[in-house]
Amino acid sequence: MKKAADYIAVSAFFVIVIMFAAYTLVMGRHGSESEKADSSDIRHNVQTYVSSNFPLSSNWKSLRTTMFVMTGKKNFDNIYILKNRLVEITDFDKDRLDKNISQINDFSENTDTPVYVMLAPTAAGIYSAKLPAYTSNTDQREMIDNIYYDLDSRIDTIDTFFPMYSARNNYVYYRTDRKWTSFGAYFAYADGIKELGFEPVVLSNYDQEYTSNSYYGGLYSELCYNSIGADRVNIFRSKYKTTVDSVELYREDQVLTSKSVYFRSALKTADKTAIFLQGDNFTKATVKTTAEDAPKLLIIKGSYANTLVPFLTPHYSEITLVDPDKLKEEGKTLSDVADTSAYDQILFMYDCDQFADETNFDLLK
Repeated sequence: MKKAADYIAVSAFFVIVIMFAAYTLVMGRHGSESEKADSSDIRHNVQTYVSSNFPLSSNWKSLRTTMFVMTGKKNFDNIYILKNRLVEITDFDKDRLDKNISQINDFSENTDTPVYVMLAPTAAGIYSAKLPAYTSNTDQREMIDNIYYDLDSRIDTIDTFFPMYSARNNYVYYRTDRKWTSFGAYFAYADGIKELGFEPVVLSNYDQEYTSNSYYGGLYSELCYNSIGADRVNIFRSKYKTTVDSVELYREDQVLTSKSVYFRSALKTADKTAIFLQGDNFTKATVKTTAEDAPKLLIIKGSYANTLVPFLTPHYSEITLVDPDKLKEEGKTLSDVADTSAYDQILFMYDCDQFADETNFDLLK
């Protein structure tokens, strides 16, 4: 049955190609011989050739995806089209994951500062029941449990799977992107902050602002499937006086300063979620608050951490975030940008996919 659907999909695809044959024959750019030799998949070759030559590539992607969906195809390179969202499933390298766990265990052994690990599920983990039965999808509940089990007993672990699953009918993940929303980050925060020794600020103490209702994320850009509507990017602002005093973002020799964790200039770009601390565009970020006597927190970050930070600011005098991938790009180690002994808590904050794929925990020294 699946083969039959694939044949139909291929046939429909080539019908589209023929529709644009005149354009591609007259105006097309011929790829190099090495480019032609690199791919053995005929359908991929045709798709790449036409996409690179057709003047409106996003329209081409949209038409291609729509035609395939009409034939019953729902999986595009492990991005699944569900009823109201796009979901990406990924696999992980067990050896890589084991090495990451070992490196964090070593890190905790060499610091006197309490270490916490907070791993968030992705949309594929929370909405796994909505994926086709034949899908080979990692059980993220089991994956996170196994990681936590293998971490040293000195390390405190923070569960986010249960609060995210309990809130799954809310707007906790973007429909067109890989990230969680501010709502998702809040639900994880409300449970997780208790493990860090604080009581959460209740949601009613925040005003919600919708900064954009026209965001299309990374998953959308892969398919340009217009039947999944645009996402909205919302931020939460305290109804009372802001706790943020200053923000400094460091990248190589540049320092960007602000009075807010929200960088509204990002709303004019394609990645509107970079409103949260400029996205993954810094090596180190330091957020100082008005709570001068509160503890200091060091976060070793993945992409999910940025959206979490606004909720953490009432509890800390200073929050420093360090991105191991950017340390690698700059040829630095953690000790070059932060003194771990100056902090009261150290938090590893990742989604489970990015944690499993991380290759730079060896720089945490």
